[in-house]
Amino acid sequence: MRLDKYLAAIRILKSRSLAKTAADEGMIYLNGTKAKASSVIRPEDIIEIDIPRFYKKLKVLGTPAKNMKRSGSSSFYQVLEERKKELI
Repeated sequence: MRLDKYLAAIRILKSRSLAKTAADEGMIYLNGTKAKASSVIRPEDIIEIDIPRFYKKLKVLGTPAKNMKRSGSSSFYQVLEERKKELI
């Protein structure tokens, strides 16, 4: 599954276009390197999202089905690190 699609599906970012923009601007890392929105994610991958509002480091546990319910989205990742940032 594409990185941008995954982040929108698990509801870490609100939309696929927002995830694509964040990746294009170098705010998303996949296994320690800057990621493209089209990068393919697999279980055990580490995703780091460093946007102005927050920083999250996630471990991919699986990929969601097409018509997934909101309540099940957190079962596809494990939060390794998380912090909110103050907006200046």
